Amino acid sequence: MVLAAPLTELVVEAAGVTLRAGRLQVRANGGESFAVSAPFFRVNLAAAGGAPSSAEIRLGATRAQVSAFAGAADLTAAGFSAPYTLHAGETATLDAAGGAEAAAQNAANPPAGQVTRLQPQVQIDRGSDHLIAAVTDRVFWNDGLRSGPTGRAHVTLKDGSQLNLGSDSSMRILQHDAQAQQTSLDLALGRMRGKITKLTRAGSKFEVHTPLGVAGLVGTDFSLLVTNDYVELMVFEGAVRFTNMNGQAVTVTAGNKLRISRDGVFAGPTPTTQQEVLTAQGLTDVTGPAGQTAAAAAARPLAPLVITVAGSAAALGIGVWQATRPTVSVSVP
Repeated sequence: MVLAAPLTELVVEAAGVTLRAGRLQVRANGGESFAVSAPFFRVNLAAAGGAPSSAEIRLGATRAQVSAFAGAADLTAAGFSAPYTLHAGETATLDAAGGAEAAAQNAANPPAGQVTRLQPQVQIDRGSDHLIAAVTDRVFWNDGLRSGPTGRAHVTLKDGSQLNLGSDSSMRILQHDAQAQQTSLDLALGRMRGKITKLTRAGSKFEVHTPLGVAGLVGTDFSLLVTNDYVELMVFEGAVRFTNMNGQAVTVTAGNKLRISRDGVFAGPTPTTQQEVLTAQGLTDVTGPAGQTAAAAAARPLAPLVITVAGSAAALGIGVWQATRPTVSVSVP
């Protein structure tokens, strides 16, 4: 069933409709999926387990909004191969232009770098917005990056430092001043690897905060793993000084690892095996057929996708009530 609001323009097709402008409410009851196509995105609905799926789609000249009321809706933005699944109570906002929002963001928080390689799905948390990351997307001070079970991201900072975020991980860029060489990151959970540009200025710093302490780096190649029970640091090149929450510090040099328990006790440093190094590096590499590079993304139009939880959206859809979902989790962006 399709309900069209006044001043809506659409074309009815065999497998669904094409929305050119206006507002639709759609409900899928049968076993086959129902598609709504638009200039810079596509929505697919299908009944699951006998329960209908319903959604509302609003389309303007350069912006669109998709709200899931019941079941789920698969939303694919232009230039993306993998869909994002909206569940009941979630709303996605797409912007085909993005220029004004980018300028406003740049004024509020300076740019820190750019996503240069990606394996879906990775989410950028920017204020109250949750954006699905794409290659060539800029990242700013205070942006958080969260990856799903298969997601990974390679970020190039403005000073040339390279960051790899592994799957099921959460990292925030607190500060990155390339000119003054002042950088602070926060790794709340998961795994990251960094190849850090050498620090040469007086008073320069590159720190990675974790729940159990701070890793201070000076031009190095390292990996950090944060779990609920411990933090593990491996150094492949250079040296890292880790300071726990009690102010105790240990310096870890290349070829060694350090584990910090939940109560702040150090185990190590001890030598790393070749297999440990390969595993740590392999779990943060962004390669393979699922990965997308900046060159592959350059030709596609960007349609930023913003996910928000709409508290009242579920009460509006074609007489269907569905409780809203909580904030997006760390493990599934």
